[in-house]
Amino acid sequence: MVRASMSSPESLSPANDAFRPAVPGLAAIVVMVFSIFFPRLLFSPLLVSIQLDLSLTAARATRIFTTIAVGYAVAMLASGFVSTRVRHRRIVALSAFGVGVGMQIAALAPTVGVLHAGALLVGASAGLYAPSGLSIVSEITPFARRGMGFAIHEIGPSVSFVLAPIVAAVLLPLVGWRGVVSATGVVSAAAGIGYFLRGSAGFVYGEAPHFENLKTIFRIARFWLIILFFVLAASAAIGMFAVLPTYLISFRGMDQQLANSLIGASRISGIAMIFLSGVLTDRFGFRRTVAGIFLLTGIFTILLTVADGPFLALAVLLQPAVISAFFPAAITAMLEIGPPQTRNVVVSLVIPLANLVGSGFYPALAGFAVDTGTIDRFFQGTGAALILAILLLPFFRSKVLRSPS
Repeated sequence: MVRASMSSPESLSPANDAFRPAVPGLAAIVVMVFSIFFPRLLFSPLLVSIQLDLSLTAARATRIFTTIAVGYAVAMLASGFVSTRVRHRRIVALSAFGVGVGMQIAALAPTVGVLHAGALLVGASAGLYAPSGLSIVSEITPFARRGMGFAIHEIGPSVSFVLAPIVAAVLLPLVGWRGVVSATGVVSAAAGIGYFLRGSAGFVYGEAPHFENLKTIFRIARFWLIILFFVLAASAAIGMFAVLPTYLISFRGMDQQLANSLIGASRISGIAMIFLSGVLTDRFGFRRTVAGIFLLTGIFTILLTVADGPFLALAVLLQPAVISAFFPAAITAMLEIGPPQTRNVVVSLVIPLANLVGSGFYPALAGFAVDTGTIDRFFQGTGAALILAILLLPFFRSKVLRSPS
């Protein structure tokens, strides 16, 4: 796909006119992805409080992220079969409502087992969203402006990253971690009911995975590379986010409220970066853009372990902002893999695997590294892996090309 040139006002004007009707539907989807994504992130800034309340080690506490990720992966892999019988709009609504119910179970949990049951439902419900939500974005966004449509969609996760630690810092002293989790569940469930009643897009069905379309997808080298890139990006974004408050508090001596506020502030610039990502991809192409993102993210990840004072604060602020630029460009490239009718199948394969490793196994391994005192080397390895992944980009033959100058 060659995106429309940004150098010609005449060429952009019709696309802008066609894009305006999509804005209300995109705004609704942003609200829905926020109500689904935000609760999953909330466990990270609350983890220290949960750990103390239930008398858990860091390794046991971080297993909650593995539970969420397993539920997420299994549900997303099954989402293709669900979407053949249930329209995308209803799946999105069900996803938010299920997240809300799972958060209520977690908030009331008297034991670790019940907490994991709630976390599993949160993950499974959230896992239903992405194939249907991204299909709705593709459905309502003009082809020439689809990159911008996905950039707008990413506002939901980016705002979630900003608000999760801030909400935790503000509400935790007032209502405790259980109150924060419960209130979030109410909001998510209400959003699901609202979209079920008033959602204006997503009235089509999806396609279930079957042998022929899986065979077609598995033969494409770009499919395996995009999985690897998503795994690394999810580890650097979601996985590190899950354990970074614990790292800053326990290893760098930061106050809990300061650490959560700093991490929340670090995500604000990420909102601007998701739009800059589209501009950079148009100008320089997918491979050059991702090379720059991985290089800078790798450097800032390593700096988290060696910098002090204002330089540490700078690394905390910039690392999440830079990696957030990966996702709009990568989603656009991912949706160009294989024929159009297998779009939801590609999503339901790539994202759960990336999520399982990046936001499930990665936090669990990081929790073990915290307990064994090797977390610095663990983060340094993450940064090195991001930098080394640049060597694989020349083999990714993306259809997302530069706009002609």
